Amino acid sequence: MKFLIENAKRAQTFLSSRICITSLGTDINNVNVVGGADVSYKKDWGCATAVAYNIKSDSILSYATYCDKVSIPYIPGFLAFREAPLIIKALNKLLNKVHIEVLFINGHGLAHPRKFGIASHIGLIFNMPSIGIAKNLLYGDIVLRDNREAIVVENTVVGYVLVINSHRIYVTIGHRITADEAASLAMRTWKKGYALPEPIRLADEISRKEVKKSAANL
Repeated sequence: MKFLIENAKRAQTFLSSRICITSLGTDINNVNVVGGADVSYKKDWGCATAVAYNIKSDSILSYATYCDKVSIPYIPGFLAFREAPLIIKALNKLLNKVHIEVLFINGHGLAHPRKFGIASHIGLIFNMPSIGIAKNLLYGDIVLRDNREAIVVENTVVGYVLVINSHRIYVTIGHRITADEAASLAMRTWKKGYALPEPIRLADEISRKEVKKSAANL
């Protein structure tokens, strides 16, 4: 089936109106179990991994994977149409085993041309608080606010640029969370020496192993 960009744009624009920017309603320090999701590829074969990470014990509680052929190419701004089908299936398997309080997605949330990146897409589908974590900025302006680099879209702060040592990431609201909460939780789960917060780093690490193993059995 041919991927129609104009149809995808209309869907993103419509669904973005359903995204909520709201507080978690709890102290960020009381959040304990967070999820992370990422996809790795070998040619047109993709493997999504979703992990449940316990912050206090610094350990993986559980993880799930789902692998399949991917027919939609990578197009900036439309990552969800390529990766969400895999992530959704991996997450459904994981959520049958463990409760996750906040979900990290490797990609963007509201820092997106239609304010509906993959972190918002997945967060809305599961009606879960979600956060986008990315190594590069897709959309928005970087503005200094209270000595912090804020990511601004349509005069709204949708996230922050965070730096540990030489590593720089872009943390944005996905769904049902504030920019400050997203940044705080990203920092709370980000270890010095690593390029990404633990939920995403672990999902990436496992998905790389899974795609090699899965592709070898094709």
